[in-house]
Amino acid sequence: MVDSPEDELEKLQKLRTELESRLAEIDEKREAEEENVKVLREKAAIRELEEKISEKQDALANLQIEKNELEDKLKAPNKNKPEDALKPSNKISIYEAIQKTKEEMENKKNNPETKKEEGKETESDETPEEKDSKKRLGFF
Repeated sequence: MVDSPEDELEKLQKLRTELESRLAEIDEKREAEEENVKVLREKAAIRELEEKISEKQDALANLQIEKNELEDKLKAPNKNKPEDALKPSNKISIYEAIQKTKEEMENKKNNPETKKEEGKETESDETPEEKDSKKRLGFF
């Protein structure tokens, strides 16, 4: 059976409307994805900047610690040889100090023996210079 020209025209118009609708859907999805990509790019750029800031803050903190140690050594009576004052000491980044403190706290929380001894002070592995540096930086 052959469709009349009017029936064929109606079918073609319906098909055209359906195709235009699908095209509009695809365009909307594409635009939404483009916005998502823009957001993700911004987040990635922000993360990179945060990492750079963290690195620079660590470097600055290390310089401040070194400066304070050198100032302290220069103020103290000259008991050591002059070259000892210029040797770099064992430094850790702020991030490492925070991580170490978090680990110690977790160990205390998870270790039943330390729960019994909560009221007692525990000895630290830190040198007096590290303690002074942390106090100056406001850790304690």
